[in-house]
Amino acid sequence: MSMSFRLFGIWVLPLMAMAAPVRVESPDSRVQLTLDTDAAGHLVYAVASDGRVRLHPAPAGAKVDGVDLGAGVELGEVSRRGIDETFAWRGNKTSARNRCQVAEVRVRTRTPEGRTVAWVLEARVFDDGAAFRYRIPGAGTRRIAGESTAWELPADATLWFQTSTTSYEEAYRPARADAIPAEETDKKGQKRPVFLGPPATLVYADGTYGLLSEAALRRYSGLSLRPAGGARLAAAFRDDANGWNHEGEIVSPWRVLVLARDLDGLVNSDVIPALCDPPDAGLFPEGMNVPWIKPGKSICTWMVFGNDGGAWEKQKWFVDQCVAIGCEYLLVDGGWQSEKWGWLKGGGDPWARLAELVAYGRERGVGILLWHAYKDNRNDGPGLTTHEARERFLRRCGEAGVAGVKIDFFDAESRALVDVREEILRVAAHHRLAVNFHGVNKPTGEPRTWPNEVTREGIREQEYLLWTELPLPHYGALPFTRMAAGHADFLPGFVRAHYLKNTTLAFQLASIVVYSTPFLCWPDHPEAYLQSAALPLVRSVPVTWDETRVLPGSVLGETVVMARRKGAQWYVAALNCRSEPATVNLDWSRLPGVETAAEMTVYREGDRPVSCRVEERLRAPSERRLAATLPPGGGILVHLNPPPPPPPLKK
Repeated sequence: MSMSFRLFGIWVLPLMAMAAPVRVESPDSRVQLTLDTDAAGHLVYAVASDGRVRLHPAPAGAKVDGVDLGAGVELGEVSRRGIDETFAWRGNKTSARNRCQVAEVRVRTRTPEGRTVAWVLEARVFDDGAAFRYRIPGAGTRRIAGESTAWELPADATLWFQTSTTSYEEAYRPARADAIPAEETDKKGQKRPVFLGPPATLVYADGTYGLLSEAALRRYSGLSLRPAGGARLAAAFRDDANGWNHEGEIVSPWRVLVLARDLDGLVNSDVIPALCDPPDAGLFPEGMNVPWIKPGKSICTWMVFGNDGGAWEKQKWFVDQCVAIGCEYLLVDGGWQSEKWGWLKGGGDPWARLAELVAYGRERGVGILLWHAYKDNRNDGPGLTTHEARERFLRRCGEAGVAGVKIDFFDAESRALVDVREEILRVAAHHRLAVNFHGVNKPTGEPRTWPNEVTREGIREQEYLLWTELPLPHYGALPFTRMAAGHADFLPGFVRAHYLKNTTLAFQLASIVVYSTPFLCWPDHPEAYLQSAALPLVRSVPVTWDETRVLPGSVLGETVVMARRKGAQWYVAALNCRSEPATVNLDWSRLPGVETAAEMTVYREGDRPVSCRVEERLRAPSERRLAATLPPGGGILVHLNPPPPPPPLKK
């Protein structure tokens, strides 16, 4: 007789013998991950959902000390359990759920020399996705040469992807799964191999979606994907192409496929953070809600000002501008360590001046975030390439009363730099500092483990509008590709004509809601916001949300229609990312609580791209919907506010 028990939301079943294949199903039995061996004895896996193949059988395995542990394998005992828990989250919702079935499969690999290596493949299957990782016990130093892991996509699916694996700052574009180019011609006319930087989003032939990425990237090199012929992608580690050393037990990141029936399910999936470890209770006793981590809005001294924004004599003016437009923070970007921009003028101590600025901001309710380059030779002081430099910089920030730091110019996801970023998060937490990473790789669920990471770049964002434009399909893809995997510092909300490029002012205002992040930097000149009809929106728009919904009418790469709720208020935004006009229908009739909304403010297209009509109504339309025809690169934003409470009765 078999027995099981439940403890703290986790179901545990005893070990049992299991021959290949091994099948793991989601709690609702809709998603299946299957493990087996092929004719050559190599470990393979496949994923299906709703009776359809989502990933065809493909190899799996890590390469350690010259041995592909996926080759010549025998699948042994399987330990199964279930997990069902909720945890606090920040961004598009306030809580997330980790509900999955877990299988830990004992694997034995017979090496060419006749040795047997025992290890564990751990699989977790959710109602909306599947993931697995490699756990290889051992001590001492070993050499990881990469993986034999591959992804065999359905040939008739469409993949949306981007090809930067350094800063992740390329535009997303689509290709049929069996037509992804293996090489391309660069700007110098040279052929170069193509590597994809996850996440990448699949649109299946039946109209459902999948998102390929990794989760819990720690003590490992970052994953990129290499087209390997047909509709196959192979694991690649570009920044550690010759492998890397590892001490002790090897635990790989999770190889993840999120599955969703619609775009709302894709955006609201909790699979990636659920695969990450909870925060250290010693560093974060209240978890995600520790009081010293406060989301908010900020002015960035570098945007539109360049390095001149770092001038010392401008910093208190910036703080005053933060107060005027309702920002909780000022991000002091490059320039603060240099003689050229005045921080050292007259023999001044930049740290003393920083403390003065922090005190000035504190009196006015504005916290200071401080930029620093990771790399050396950025013409703004030494980098943070040594442990001692990182420790010294973060300690001094804590002593000066800084609220957080922005660390820039990593431009790689090697094993060494993955370790450095985790070290920065750990040391910053000791000093109660929030962290914003720039020049950095994809998110893999880091805020679950390190709640002090409040945002990161790793995206082609609107900084590029300073010198060029972003393709409209890129705007239409981001909410369902890169931003479905984690927060992103996109810099939405330009208001001056020079920076609108191929968008309109109404598009930019709607983008504030669509590309929201817990630490939101305004990209334009502060005085431009003060002169804008959108100033009330700039002052009041939230940066974290209780609920997010992707509404009907959204099409990946073409149209975004999204609603977000904070308390009883709803913001409904739409973007036309097509090259021709499009009619969008904003339908909030099914959003909870909206029927009580009495006040509605609409930010819609004006008679010119640089203008925006702001309409205020005392009562939203009874049918609770609105249609609008948007130009290419156009947008609309509706703010629905509940009625004020009735006045108290007089006694």
